[in-house]
Amino acid sequence: MKTLYIVRHGETDWNKMGKYQGITDVPLNENGLNQAKACGQALKDVKFDRILSSDLSRALVTAEAIRGDRTTPITVDERLRELNFGDWEAMLFSDIEARWPGLIDEMYLRPHLVKVPNGESFKDLQDRAWAGLEEFINANDEEETLLIACHGGTIRTLLCKLLDISISHCWNFSQGNTAINRIFYNGMGEFDHNVLNLLNDTAHVDVLQGHE
Repeated sequence: MKTLYIVRHGETDWNKMGKYQGITDVPLNENGLNQAKACGQALKDVKFDRILSSDLSRALVTAEAIRGDRTTPITVDERLRELNFGDWEAMLFSDIEARWPGLIDEMYLRPHLVKVPNGESFKDLQDRAWAGLEEFINANDEEETLLIACHGGTIRTLLCKLLDISISHCWNFSQGNTAINRIFYNGMGEFDHNVLNLLNDTAHVDVLQGHE
């Protein structure tokens, strides 16, 4: 068995503004950096054997903050990037709604059916992200604890894949900034069962903001 800690990146200014950032390399803001440090503190006693991160800086800096003073190597893979939002990149919800009326709602209601204009579908995202994660997992046959730092949409599609759930349910999983998810991974065979042991744990962020 392998234990997977899958963590979303910290906050960016575009997160705060409600801009779709997708594959645009938007850095963590000050709050995001503090969230990443707090997440690292929450996971300080976990021994990570290997770390995988999206190549976008908001994920990679989060991975580095969680790693702290450990010497664990970080593998960077662009396949773990967020959904390519195509024409929606850097746009606000209101601007997208004005130009493509109803399409955002359709994306949230039927994510398995919608492809962003000049961007990706959630199936496209799941296929590439899973290819990267599967390759990373299978690089070692031993029992391990792995850290994966990436993005909200990416994590949602990976959870669907790992739990053998239709991608149509990807929005059923909340994913706050620096949310910690833990999965006990047993394989992807017909009789294997992966167990979601922790979902969207942001207690470290609540403490950071003074909310008990």
